[in-house]
Amino acid sequence: MGPSRTACCKPDGDEICDGRDNNCDGLIDNRNLVETCNGEDDNCDGRIDEVFNLRNDINNCGACKKACAQNQTCQSGLCVNRVEINCFNGFDDDDNNLTDCDDPSCDLQICGAGCQCRNMQKAENICDNNLDDEMDGKTDCLDPDCSGLACRDGCLCRPDGGQLEQDCTDGVDNDQDGDADCLDDDCVGQFCTPPEIYFQCTTQKACRCNGGVQIAEVGSVRCADNVDNDCNGKRDCQEDSCAGSSCQLDGGLACQCVMGAKKEVDCANGTDDDGDQQIDCADSDCEAVSCVLDGGATCSNGTCN
Repeated sequence: MGPSRTACCKPDGDEICDGRDNNCDGLIDNRNLVETCNGEDDNCDGRIDEVFNLRNDINNCGACKKACAQNQTCQSGLCVNRVEINCFNGFDDDDNNLTDCDDPSCDLQICGAGCQCRNMQKAENICDNNLDDEMDGKTDCLDPDCSGLACRDGCLCRPDGGQLEQDCTDGVDNDQDGDADCLDDDCVGQFCTPPEIYFQCTTQKACRCNGGVQIAEVGSVRCADNVDNDCNGKRDCQEDSCAGSSCQLDGGLACQCVMGAKKEVDCANGTDDDGDQQIDCADSDCEAVSCVLDGGATCSNGTCN
């Protein structure tokens, strides 16, 4: 027998991912390296930097080895400044040397129970719990922070530290001054029934139609304001006195009161004049009415012919 023939292997360096046995150990692409962020396939699995997310990795943000600063995060591959994520923990979360409410990023954020950051200061946010929520020595409406905020249902805090009756229709003494609804001076001129009925509190502490002045439902303004001005239970076109009047606040003639209802009159302006969600020929009011400016066509079965 002649000499056996075996393949010769000539080492040409360390193993690399090239489909060859570079170090002649009988194995191909057998690197057992941990993948690092370097733009190479370190572990020969056919993928490059697969364990790194360049969109949100603060150490490799947008590119390998591009690290964000301590007070930044990586968002969509860009380093952006962090914001204060907790505004009542006493820590400078975003490392900008500003803590909690002192940090502008905390504006209008909660700084504890009943406390809100406003203009880089703590402010009272709940004004009906008898607590000094932000610990400035002032409670509820007595704290200027509460001005204009609710002190309970139907009650608002006044700038002077008092309380204001806001709901004058519920029969409740909401500001706890001993007077409810129209008996409270706060309610003068305010509605004492649902607004569409238009009864108001008078200076005589009574609930009267239009504050004691009953207004006839006539004319384009009174017939288009969605208010029962004479307090008889009818509004606008529902009133017999509004028949033939414009039902547009500007007095326009595209809508008129006809037989107790609004009626589309202009059927060629591309507008829902009577507010029924139907425009021009699509509105049954326009049947047989001109639908072009020159009068050459009329509405028929919902179309302009």
